Amino acid sequence: MILVTSGDRQVLSAISEVLKSEKYNFITETSGEKAWEIILQKKPAIVIADWTIPDVSGLALCHRSKSNLEHPDLMSIYFVLIVKDSNSQQRQIGLDTGVDEFLNNPIDSSELKARLRTALRLTALTQSLTWANQRLLAQNELLDALSLSDSLTKVLSAQAFATVMPKMMQQLKGFVAYKSYRFLSVLIIDIDLFKSIVDSYGEKIGDEAINAIAGRLSNSCMANSLIYRHGLDEFVCVTPHGDTASGIQLSLNLLTSIRSHPIAISSGLLFPLTISIGGVVTALEDQNQRIPDLSFDELVSLAEQSLLQAQKSGGDRDYIEVFE
Repeated sequence: MILVTSGDRQVLSAISEVLKSEKYNFITETSGEKAWEIILQKKPAIVIADWTIPDVSGLALCHRSKSNLEHPDLMSIYFVLIVKDSNSQQRQIGLDTGVDEFLNNPIDSSELKARLRTALRLTALTQSLTWANQRLLAQNELLDALSLSDSLTKVLSAQAFATVMPKMMQQLKGFVAYKSYRFLSVLIIDIDLFKSIVDSYGEKIGDEAINAIAGRLSNSCMANSLIYRHGLDEFVCVTPHGDTASGIQLSLNLLTSIRSHPIAISSGLLFPLTISIGGVVTALEDQNQRIPDLSFDELVSLAEQSLLQAQKSGGDRDYIEVFE
């Protein structure tokens, strides 16, 4: 769509005749302020603006478009400024402002048609480059997503846990005002006696067992949980909660999901496996300053200490430390 704006109705009429004859889709406007509203709402591909619009000049409209940080998509509008044929100073100022092309006044139909053809070619090229760039960004995002997924279990990877999770702490604290998530649980899950399976049956069977357990954990965790691979036979489950009781209950649910029935392997083997869980449940925000302000690394360290307590107690159990 093309927007033509000028306070001179003869200029508007001359340009309109050419646009009609060439079957362009266009809008005309005599007010600079109203033209700006059209630019914001409709985002025309091409704007033909007169230097001498009484309220807001074409030069000002160009400056607003090309330097608008709130609406960066306006920067790609192809801006044609109507200037006096002999006024070189207007052209220099226009170039400094970001004008893409100039159109002499009085209007010459052949010159206008040539300017429009150039504008259409360049806007088409810009759109093509934008589309190609969007595809490239999408591909890069896909590659990033793949790198954050564990290749064996398809849960989030150890790399994601180490690099992404610490940065999410501030976002998780924002959950206090969103859906009333006031607490966070960090549960570290270890497969009991897993080394004996690998030693007896080999790494392939071990990988199948890990994959099966990852599936059960994913199916048994909460909808807002994040499950990460954490070393060879460990996982981490990070979940925001409305209260501490749901964090403790989640740990019990995960224990039950593994011990409830044996892990089936493709070869027909059945392994009655169990897990140990060490965790911490803490308030995301402490209004009364009764608990320490723990970093994510400190939460993980506490969860690891809790896991050692669960393992020392014989496994197939959890040990959860609560801060509230």
